[in-house]
Amino acid sequence: MSNDNLSERKQKILKAVVDEYIVSANPISSGEIQSKHFSEISSATIRNELSALEEMGYLIQPHVSAGRIPSKKAYSLYVERFVEKSPLTEDEIAFIEQSFHSRFGKVEDIVRQTAKVISDMTNYTSVIILSNIENVLLKEIKLVGLDEHSVLVVIITDSGIIRDKVITLSTPVDETYIKDANAMINKIFSGRSIIAIQQPDAMIDAELADFKELYESVIEILKAYCRSENNVVMEGRSKFLQSSDQSRESTKDFLEVIDTNEKIVDLINDGAGIEYSVKIGKDEKGGIDKCAIVTAKYRYKGKEIGHAGVIGPERMNYGKVISILESVKKALNDIDGGDNE
Repeated sequence: MSNDNLSERKQKILKAVVDEYIVSANPISSGEIQSKHFSEISSATIRNELSALEEMGYLIQPHVSAGRIPSKKAYSLYVERFVEKSPLTEDEIAFIEQSFHSRFGKVEDIVRQTAKVISDMTNYTSVIILSNIENVLLKEIKLVGLDEHSVLVVIITDSGIIRDKVITLSTPVDETYIKDANAMINKIFSGRSIIAIQQPDAMIDAELADFKELYESVIEILKAYCRSENNVVMEGRSKFLQSSDQSRESTKDFLEVIDTNEKIVDLINDGAGIEYSVKIGKDEKGGIDKCAIVTAKYRYKGKEIGHAGVIGPERMNYGKVISILESVKKALNDIDGGDNE
C-alpha cells in the first residue's frame, strides 16, 4: 500500500503503537512502547524511530509533550499487514449461536436479527445491504381467504418468505375464487424473478382477466419490497453518536451518510468484490472522517443476500470485529446446513 521503505523494526514499533492505542485511546509514549514491547531497545532509539514514523506521516503528536497517536495512513498499513482474527470467548460464541436458534419465517427477520447481533457484539453501528433483490426467484405465492373481500398473500422465494400481507379486493372472495386464483397466480409467477413478473406479456394479460385486481395487488407488494428503503437494515445508530472517539466532522459525515440509503449502499458495497474489506477514513470516493468500515459478504440458504458492514472508530479492534462477522456468518450457515464459503 505504501511506497515508504519501512524497516522491520519501524513496522514492529508502528504495530505496537496502534495495538496500544486501540486499547487505551491515549497518546502512546516511547517509554510505554519500550517497557511493554522492546525492552532490548533503548528509549533514545525508540524515540528516534517514532519521530521518523511521524515525519513519514504514520504518527501524529497532538501536543509537544504528549505521546503519539496513529494516523489514517498507519491504520491502513496496520489493516493490510498486521490484523489477525481474535478468538471469541465461549460466552460470545454461545450468544451468537443462541441468537439464531429461533425459527425465522421471513428473510427480512433473519437479516434484521443479523444486524442486531453484529451491533450488540461489536458495540458499533451495523448495516446490512441486501443484494439483487429484484433477481430473487419466486417459488410460490399462497393465497388464504379471510373474509368476503380480504385475502392473505404470502410470497415465498427460493431463499424464504419475503412478505405476507392482507389485501382487500372489490371482487367477492370465496373458496372457488381462492383455488382458481392460487393456480393461476402460481402458474404465472413461479420460477420467475421479481423484475420479470412486473412486465407481463399479452398472453398473461389475457389469462389474468378474472384476477387482474389480485395480480396488481401482488405486483404492488413486490414493488414495495424492491424499493431502496427495504434494501438497507441498520442497527445501533446511537452507538456511533455515543462514542467518545468521534469528532464534529466525523459525526457530520455519519449523519450525512445515513440520511440517504444510496450513500450507505455505496459505502458498504465499496468492497463488494471480496469476502472482507476495510475502508479507513474519508477519501475522494466518500467515507466517514476518523472512522473505519469493515464489510463482509453474507449468504443465507446458499445464496448471497448482501453485505454486512460495521461502522466504528479508526481504532476499532479489527481482529475482533472480523471474528464476530465470521462467527455470525457461520451461525447463518448452520441454520440450514448449507455452504457459505
